[in-house]
Amino acid sequence: MRNLFESQQAIAEQLVSSSEKFTYLCSVLRSLFQVAAVTALEIICEQTPDAVDNAALGNFAKRFNQPTDGLPVEILEVATPVIRSYVSRTYHSGWFERDPDYGNTLATEASAWVTFRNNKPAHGVLSKSDIDEWAPKLSVLLHRSLACFGDTLPRIENSNILKVSIGSSEQTLKTPLLHIGMPVVISGVETRKGIWKLEGQTLAWDKSHSFTIDLPEGSVFEELESNFPSKFDVVELEFNGSKHSVFTNVPVRQTSTFEGRSKELGALAGWMNEPEESKFCLIFGDGGIGKTTLALEFLNRILDGDEVLTAKPPSIISYYSAKMTRWSDQGVTHLQGISDAMEDCVRELLFCLYPVLGKDYYKLTSTALVDRVASEFTQQGFKRNDILLVLDNTETLATSPAEVENFSAFLKQIGRRLGRVLITSRRREFVAFEPLQISALSDEECTSLMRRLANEYNATAIKQAREAKLRRAANQLANKPLLIDTLVKYLARSPVGIDQAIDQVFRKTNDQLLAFLYDDAWLRINELQQDVFLVLVSAAIPLNSFCVADACVLVGIQHVEFQKALDETYFATVTDYRDRYDLQIVELAGRFFQQQLQKRSAGDRRRIMDFALKVDAQATKRHRVEQSYLQDRVAEAFRSQFAKAAKIATAQGDLRAAEDNFKLALEEEPMNAALHDRFAWFLLNRCQRPEDAWRLAEQAVKLDPYNADASLTLALCWYRIGELAKGDNEIEAARKKGKQPALCLLRMGIARYHAVKKFPYNKETPELLRLGVYAVDQAIKLMDPDDDFISKNMREALRYKKLFLELQYKIKSRQIEADGAAL
Repeated sequence: MRNLFESQQAIAEQLVSSSEKFTYLCSVLRSLFQVAAVTALEIICEQTPDAVDNAALGNFAKRFNQPTDGLPVEILEVATPVIRSYVSRTYHSGWFERDPDYGNTLATEASAWVTFRNNKPAHGVLSKSDIDEWAPKLSVLLHRSLACFGDTLPRIENSNILKVSIGSSEQTLKTPLLHIGMPVVISGVETRKGIWKLEGQTLAWDKSHSFTIDLPEGSVFEELESNFPSKFDVVELEFNGSKHSVFTNVPVRQTSTFEGRSKELGALAGWMNEPEESKFCLIFGDGGIGKTTLALEFLNRILDGDEVLTAKPPSIISYYSAKMTRWSDQGVTHLQGISDAMEDCVRELLFCLYPVLGKDYYKLTSTALVDRVASEFTQQGFKRNDILLVLDNTETLATSPAEVENFSAFLKQIGRRLGRVLITSRRREFVAFEPLQISALSDEECTSLMRRLANEYNATAIKQAREAKLRRAANQLANKPLLIDTLVKYLARSPVGIDQAIDQVFRKTNDQLLAFLYDDAWLRINELQQDVFLVLVSAAIPLNSFCVADACVLVGIQHVEFQKALDETYFATVTDYRDRYDLQIVELAGRFFQQQLQKRSAGDRRRIMDFALKVDAQATKRHRVEQSYLQDRVAEAFRSQFAKAAKIATAQGDLRAAEDNFKLALEEEPMNAALHDRFAWFLLNRCQRPEDAWRLAEQAVKLDPYNADASLTLALCWYRIGELAKGDNEIEAARKKGKQPALCLLRMGIARYHAVKKFPYNKETPELLRLGVYAVDQAIKLMDPDDDFISKNMREALRYKKLFLELQYKIKSRQIEADGAAL
């Protein structure tokens, strides 16, 4: 690709206007740095151990949702030392090294460009003087960047296959960094319900093409997601010229065809900009009017940086939707009444501070729970206005007058002690709220929405209808977005006209309407899709994308094919968190499914129930593994306030503050072995300082001789330093203390792979290769492919088996060449 970038550089240099030259050089640099950064992530993901567990890399992958010019520079700052340690000591020579001709490093010059971009073109005034000054600077920066990245830029084979040579390895890239033969600028990488897509534009001066493409399974963005993702992500926002971190669990937008509501969005922004004026805001209106859609649209605009607030955004935005079941320390529990549900939404906040909640937090109730949680956040420096709780569909939490009264009292406690509250409900709740009643869409908004949906679902009847006919149809549907969406989907799959559809469907009661739609949708989905729905309704656990995937495997259908049926029907409410989703089957749909199940033969019913039990068992096992992992390795470490502050600073990417807080936490808890282990892990993976990490890991082992995790961390430190024998001793200790033998063997094999890569022609190489290959092969044999936590290690083992074969071939080829030259 180097030749492609050099040709684009030549085009930019030929431009006469400084303004045009500046603009296009920015585009070329944006593409070049993105290619370098994504290539680095792919190299790390493919060729280095443990780095995939690095939360920083996972956060970088998530931030490609809306990539900034500073993101690739940040990635290269972290990725370059990792690749130099594991893969090639000469990787990106000149990035950190001072250039005598220019007097600074390329990393410094790139950071200066990003700072200028943020202060001038992005958020300030770009003057002619700025352009005249920076156009020649960008030419130099591009020249230096091509010299630095040139040897590690992908090369093109067979038109669109990209390969990169690094160290002694050759790797095929999975990310489509080339489109119609041109480099690309990535506009965004998103996952909706686990399906990954990349949006981009081609790098071209005359005409740039926009495109969207599905990413292949196992892409670097998918691989860098954690096996057990944190409930809260960290989003960086710009506010008053500086970065502001927001911890959030807000789902993605419910629709890509949001229409109208400018007045309501303005009212919400006004409420957010006056934190001292009102504790509560209530979005209320009829069912299907778009309350949840409005709330999620507004919150996502804030998190995407599209909604500019005059007041500082909240530091924590916690979203909670009414549900009937939850996972607790006791496994699956069913929520009983208003008290359980409201207390659950308060506990949700604690996942900002804790990876897993102890039993104490499930024993606390009512005011005692609110006070305890409020005290936790106060000690971490969060004020009431820093926290926003979003409670969706609260009308389902309280139905009787007594429950409504208790609900109102609980809300007042939350608003007084914890933070501000944004509520959606079908009723006017009895609290001192800022009311925001959602009315029907206007006729113009309805017709615009109809046409946009018709294009999306290919509803011919809507496309061919005149404006007046669409307005009449909208009026018959009470101008409700949900009913409009229902009509368009129905027309898209039925050969009838608009009037006939309304006559058939929309002159029924709500229950009759849903029953009719269920019958219609049921007949239009295939038998395998039907079976998955029957399995899910028969399962007892809270449903999410992992449970759906399990059910699809048992039934024998692709997850993506079932998702199509899910999107086209009204059987369930889906809360989409991009890489995963929660699912709640509508109560009436659940009864409908049970009726359909009873119509099946006895053998069919037994098969469905057997699948449901297996889905329950898999979910329970997954939860147990996750809880065990977090409890053993993480929860015990973050008990003190300083430790929690270190966890927060690490998530925000403030490594210096994190290290300072870790040190203060150790002063407070000098005998906490788990804390020493986590600090060692932080230094090893986030700071790339194995020499400092091993001292802490060694102390963790001394403090708790039975701690298998501490032994594993110490072993990895020894391996990174190059002490294979000491690492093997600790790996064996970790195995004896309870670590999976397959995991221990895999780490031994990986350590030998990197030892050989560093010194491929030592006399010890043949033995190291033999032991490494044997260890990886044995690890694969001992792994349980059905274990969700081990699945990641299985992928790692198969990857290293391939790398060992490549390394053996290259060493053997070099030896044959050397022998031939000697003759």
